[in-house]
Amino acid sequence: MKLFLLSLFIIPALTFGQGFFISNSATVNVTNGSILVVKESLVNNGTLTNNGSLVMGGVWLNTGTYNPGEGRITFNSTSDEQIINHNAQAFSWLTIEGGGVKKFLADIVVERELILTNGIMVAENNSKIIFDETAVITGGSDQSHVQGAVQHSGTGTKLFPLGNGSVYLPIQVNGITSNAQIVASTTELGSSNLLKSSSLNGISDQRYFTVTVASGSLQNATVTLPVRDENSLGNNVQSFVVAEASALNDPFVSLSQSNVTGSASTGSVTSAQSPSRTLLAVASADNSGIVVFNAIAPTGFDLNRYMRIANLPFPNKVSIFNRWGDRVFEMENYDDTVSGKRFSGTDINGNELPTGNYFYKIEVDNKEVKTGYLSLKR
Repeated sequence: MKLFLLSLFIIPALTFGQGFFISNSATVNVTNGSILVVKESLVNNGTLTNNGSLVMGGVWLNTGTYNPGEGRITFNSTSDEQIINHNAQAFSWLTIEGGGVKKFLADIVVERELILTNGIMVAENNSKIIFDETAVITGGSDQSHVQGAVQHSGTGTKLFPLGNGSVYLPIQVNGITSNAQIVASTTELGSSNLLKSSSLNGISDQRYFTVTVASGSLQNATVTLPVRDENSLGNNVQSFVVAEASALNDPFVSLSQSNVTGSASTGSVTSAQSPSRTLLAVASADNSGIVVFNAIAPTGFDLNRYMRIANLPFPNKVSIFNRWGDRVFEMENYDDTVSGKRFSGTDINGNELPTGNYFYKIEVDNKEVKTGYLSLKR
């Protein structure tokens, strides 16, 4: 039997074994210290204010107004699937229990805390789990995480409790100094189909992460990616790096690593540079430093037709000077995998440079990190 509410109703401490329906004109207040337990569906077409505790074992359909107040809400269905349509409104304290899948059909906002105990939060219809700037995330495991998009805003360090439905894959953005709004998600790969630059030895065949900055920037921030089942990259996790790309048809390039923990089966790797592109993945690279292949023959073998630079992080700038000190080439974010971003023996205006020795300077994050000589032969 369902309970239909047509007028103001104050909930002290009640349990309803069946459904709970709040009509258009009704107002329900769950007071401080009170508990409302609904084992089946709850439909709110009116106004529901929660300053106590709601425990939901079935479908949640909110088409009216939900005032989160100081209240807590727990979704604890033990069935395979629990449907939650909160109509892009907010919860204060949200707890996920009971196991199974909790399907969110619209955006939700978590104002105070998300407690992940047991159950997978699946975001449907391109919806997002949105955290207020001061919201706290507690828990997170293979048994409880978000399968979908997560949004954070603000400064400092932000955790994105992502996963693929069976494996917990949290990413973390560290040291955000601008008031940024960031959306992150993960995509599983069926095979190794990511492209890599020549500075990388290998690239993940498991997954990549999408990190979109809707506002603000990640300048001076770093990112920590999970390492889970990346055995195709080898057992030397000290070679693991964070790599980035602008699109799936662009080669991933190294952001280097400032720290790596664990093993190829389970661990994490933190970038040394700030990400400036949208896609991130775990990769392996030679961490011995920037290596310049300093002989160019534009009419020779393919690999010798342009200046190759291994282990070159972003952002960077490469400048080339002739023997009189005149700058003949300069490229922001040099990328030897892209024809328009590399030096192939032509000057700034596209004119062929003569055979001879040239001087190069490489800057990373506006700091000079490497200089040397380059031989050009036609």
